[in-house]
Amino acid sequence: MRWIAGCFLCAFVLPQAVGQAPQARGNKLVVKESWGTFEVCAIAPDVVRIDTHPTGVKPVPTEMMDPRGMRNSRPIGSIRTGVISVGSLRVKIDKSTVAVWKDSTVRGLTVESNALQIGATYSGRPHLLRFYGMRGNGLFRTHDPRLALSKGLLRNEGAPVAAGSQGDGGAPLIYGDDWGLLADSIDGQFDINDSGVSFHNGSRKDLEAYIILGPPKRTIEVVNALTGHPPMPPKWAVGFMNSQWGTDEKMVLDIVDEYRKKRIPLDGFIFDFDFKAWGEDNFGEFRWNSTNNPGNVGGNKYPNGQNGMFAKEMAAKGVHLVGIMKPRILTQTVDSKPTAAAAEATAHNWWMPKKPYQDYFSHRLANDLDFSKPDLRKWYWQHAKGLFDTGISGWWNDEADDGFDSLGFFHMQQSLFEGQESVSNRRVWSLNRNFYLGAQRFGFGTWSGDIRTGFQSMADQRTRMLLLTDLGQSHWSMDAGGFNGHPDSENYARWLEFAAVVPIMRVHGTHNQQRQPWVYGPVAEAAATHAIEWRYRMFPSFYSWEHEASRTGIGIVRPLFWEFPDDPACANTVDSWMLGDQLLVSPVVEKGQTSKKLYLPAGHWNDMASGKGYQGPTTIEMPVDSLLWSDMPMFVRSGSILATQAVQQYAGEQPIDEIKLEIWPDRHRIAKFEVYDDDGETRNYEKGGFFSQSVTCQQFADHAFVDFGQPQRGYSTHIKLYRLFIHSGPVAELQWNGGPVTAVAKFGGMEVEIPAGKAGRLLIRQ
Repeated sequence: MRWIAGCFLCAFVLPQAVGQAPQARGNKLVVKESWGTFEVCAIAPDVVRIDTHPTGVKPVPTEMMDPRGMRNSRPIGSIRTGVISVGSLRVKIDKSTVAVWKDSTVRGLTVESNALQIGATYSGRPHLLRFYGMRGNGLFRTHDPRLALSKGLLRNEGAPVAAGSQGDGGAPLIYGDDWGLLADSIDGQFDINDSGVSFHNGSRKDLEAYIILGPPKRTIEVVNALTGHPPMPPKWAVGFMNSQWGTDEKMVLDIVDEYRKKRIPLDGFIFDFDFKAWGEDNFGEFRWNSTNNPGNVGGNKYPNGQNGMFAKEMAAKGVHLVGIMKPRILTQTVDSKPTAAAAEATAHNWWMPKKPYQDYFSHRLANDLDFSKPDLRKWYWQHAKGLFDTGISGWWNDEADDGFDSLGFFHMQQSLFEGQESVSNRRVWSLNRNFYLGAQRFGFGTWSGDIRTGFQSMADQRTRMLLLTDLGQSHWSMDAGGFNGHPDSENYARWLEFAAVVPIMRVHGTHNQQRQPWVYGPVAEAAATHAIEWRYRMFPSFYSWEHEASRTGIGIVRPLFWEFPDDPACANTVDSWMLGDQLLVSPVVEKGQTSKKLYLPAGHWNDMASGKGYQGPTTIEMPVDSLLWSDMPMFVRSGSILATQAVQQYAGEQPIDEIKLEIWPDRHRIAKFEVYDDDGETRNYEKGGFFSQSVTCQQFADHAFVDFGQPQRGYSTHIKLYRLFIHSGPVAELQWNGGPVTAVAKFGGMEVEIPAGKAGRLLIRQ
């Protein structure tokens, strides 16, 4: 690695030293040994695949791997004198090691391995190495000192690989500043000590692993190409959602009407237990609570749920509905007979290996279903489809982590994803309580579990979010306000500001807790409304970042070390993160805070509130409003473009015909942005049904160019006008495609109108 005297060797330790010379077989290097076959190949100019196949073991990838993914790429490169060459990449088997290097320097991975274990050895000073990935931090599984929140993002002591309990995540992935290694396995263990790294106790009887040479974002990009890209969420899921436990039809109507009356934007309402006929015989687990039948807990809370009229009324108000799903079904009727659903599960052996237990909501016996079985997944969707048909637009999967199966939520959401896609072109969206790598391809969002209220709990969510981001999960959420307890007004206001700068913005609380802004008084309401409106104003930027995530896996939120891997000060930062590669945010998470210190990496940074500029790297201290709670440190990097629009009360309330592009030119960094739009609801974008146009800005000594690329027009966007605001000094001349254009001078820059969807160049002479 670049900061080690010598090299970091990533080699594969074979059961015995390679006795035979490697043979070229097409674009692979192959060694046949008494124990089996060892193969090495390149599948990209910076990606190497290594396979060890013991004799008699058929290589079968785990479910983590995307069947349509990069794994299926053909080997590339040329082989000469036992070395694979692809551009500057070189791969060589030399006795017991596989060396991988670029640019004439051994860097990244020289790995030693056997059929079931992979290891890496160091030379130089291993204490300077930084390791990421492997494991998140679950709400109730923090007894392992290596996973303590105090460790931040670093996993320098290794970690077990598992999805774990609430809010946890796992991936057989370890990476540093310019290398990464992914093993194909469900669960396992990474050990790190002074002599090396090893991964063992994997789930496969052979070994398949991938070496990536590149910075962190490239590692995440390759990992998503191997395990699956997250699909685009529907537009409404980028907005604000109110989740609540303890509701009925009239209450929800009143809450939504109050949002609209107060003009606080809202796109979704998420239902807990109450919305179902939970406890009612005859598959009440899959049906609206619309009857007074025996056993139905609460009885007829949503009289217009099952007929679909309630969802239609909500849709007319611009609100989409999300319903909770449980991995269990009731095993007995009210008169202690087997339920129809339980009889089917027993007949097909669909139960998890555990005894029935008392469901805490209905107080009837229930048991958990084994979603690893494909026929059970199809059966589950066949019954859940009724909810989809009557207006449920998204899925909230809960408690599938209680079985301590890393793929519990993976398989549960796979059931709903594949089922919905089989009958509808509408995008699939879900929330789940843990994450294992590969689940992202199922429209899979994660939330951090049943967290407490309070400032310390809120502060902890920063680390927990970034740890899952490090594992390749680009869609993360939390119960803003906290699930257990009642936040004070300041805590609520600051939590809503925090929630505005994470991928999924929502509030939630335990039974009969309300999390609407007006519940917490006028000061908190004003601060929360300001944060929600900011989110909706930034909608074009968030949606463009979502499109980037769907193509690369690199999502809205990015740890600082992803963007600044050469800066040691960013290596373990959880106080701040990037939105896209443009915006550094640092939520206020301390009660009564009057000032806040934060670090700005290299580059020129502009305070979004005051416009004041700072040259990084530097640490600054800025004031915090401890009375109105309506501010959040937020800095845009020069050489950036951000897109904003008028605030709407919900996504699609009115056609957006104009967006504002704010541009901060910089001589050392080309500003880049993709204006992106589609219908926001269907999967047509997967077949080219979208509008996109690249915008770049390059600053020179006495002039700058803003270039608009040729647009892709697979979707007829409503956007007709770009209103450019260029943050710059005095301007002597402006030209659009060689002709004059009028600008309006405003404080901090100038404003220019450019037709959307037209290729061209704006010249700014200073």
